[in-house]
Amino acid sequence: MSNGGISISHWPWFKQMEQIVGNSLTMKVVSDEDRSVGSSGNTPRLSKRYVLPTPNTAGHMNNIKPKSVSSPRWRRIVFKISGAALAGAGPNNVDSKVAMAIAREVAMACRLGVEVAIVVGGRNFFCGNSWVTTTGLDRCTAYQIGMMATVMNSILLQSALEKMGVQTRVQSAFMLHEVAEPYNRQRAIRHLEKGRVVIFGGIGAGAGNPLFSTDTAAALRASEIQAEAVLKGTNVDGVYDCNSQDNNFTFKHISFRELVSRGATTMDMAALTFCEENNIPVVVFNLLEPGNISKALCGEQVGTLIDQNGRIS
Repeated sequence: MSNGGISISHWPWFKQMEQIVGNSLTMKVVSDEDRSVGSSGNTPRLSKRYVLPTPNTAGHMNNIKPKSVSSPRWRRIVFKISGAALAGAGPNNVDSKVAMAIAREVAMACRLGVEVAIVVGGRNFFCGNSWVTTTGLDRCTAYQIGMMATVMNSILLQSALEKMGVQTRVQSAFMLHEVAEPYNRQRAIRHLEKGRVVIFGGIGAGAGNPLFSTDTAAALRASEIQAEAVLKGTNVDGVYDCNSQDNNFTFKHISFRELVSRGATTMDMAALTFCEENNIPVVVFNLLEPGNISKALCGEQVGTLIDQNGRIS
């Protein structure tokens, strides 16, 4: 183009307009300093694939981390929560303080990279064994009611965890589309890989059969999702030695075989056998003790560790 006989190229203006139009979306996320530098044309144009940093899903969590843990011992675990422990001091209830304490410590472990799946019992609402013993109610019917109690606990825990900023999914083996996803192994693993907590209802809701205990459901799910440990949180300090004169003596580390031979069990025998056959260590600990949950989830010594070649200590 010419102006008064003088050739003037408007190509720089077209390039600048192209840069402005092409980057209309990405320019919104560029800082003022970058915007002023980019307009000079001295820097290459930002790619249209520029991605905003993903927000921290745990943004509402406390910034407290277990100081003694540099790296978690286990990558993926199944945390079995006793319904009786969830009730706290009162029967037939859920102690809100206990539920929030569990959620807070699970959130801390998730921030350290531990993938947490939860199996929760329902004894705080309904105990099938007690009803069968006292009323003669059909066992399957009683356990099916217990299955629904575990789903109630699961939804309550989900609410508490999401209050802490942790994305949580509840999965059930029987159809409850309004409140839970149907159980799917691949989907559960995918949730865990994305940093979400997955809650399996427990008895029946976790195992799909009302005649299995929540301990067995936890062992089964641990095998299916390739968990590295099963952690059972109860209202006792660990596995007690029945033959000891000190009634408060608990084992720190013991093998499956030695545990069975001593008759000291605080876990369903079918679950222990399943964990032994699949080489999945088990930790039994008191979840009501402050700090125990996050320590156990991260692999610190707490309660009783049961594995293939444990020593008595």
